[in-house]
Amino acid sequence: MKCINLKQKFNHKLVCKKNNKEINIKDCNNCKYKEYKQNIKSNSLSNNKTKYNKSPKLRKLERKRFSLFTDDLEHCIICGSTYQLTWHEIFGGKNRPNSMRYGLCLRICLSCHEKYQEDVNFNELWHKKGQAIFVKTYPDLDFVNIFKKNYFRINS
Repeated sequence: MKCINLKQKFNHKLVCKKNNKEINIKDCNNCKYKEYKQNIKSNSLSNNKTKYNKSPKLRKLERKRFSLFTDDLEHCIICGSTYQLTWHEIFGGKNRPNSMRYGLCLRICLSCHEKYQEDVNFNELWHKKGQAIFVKTYPDLDFVNIFKKNYFRINS
């Protein structure tokens, strides 16, 4: 049970801390003093203060995101909207921190992000654009060595 007044003794008997007597689990279910433990995740989500287990390094990268594609971070790069803007990292998964580090991020509205997040053609197009702008901006770095994939290679 998750009642905060329920305690289990060493002899595996249940004791109600409110009544100070030994009880059955059925008695606890019908108890008027029953109080449940608060779920930490549900409280944090209801307060819109979701706490993620992110490293300080990742949080710093997220705060310092920038885009090599545009200087206008106040408008969606796709539709031009200014409502509910979010960041879209071109290379996701294990390369997400690299996308943030090297400016391979797009500023797009939430509706475009939901629409294009899983679109294969959209992602393929921006992967190629991302590799091209990376090579142009960072000529001394090896894209394939960092991102572990060459997006210009012809897929058969």
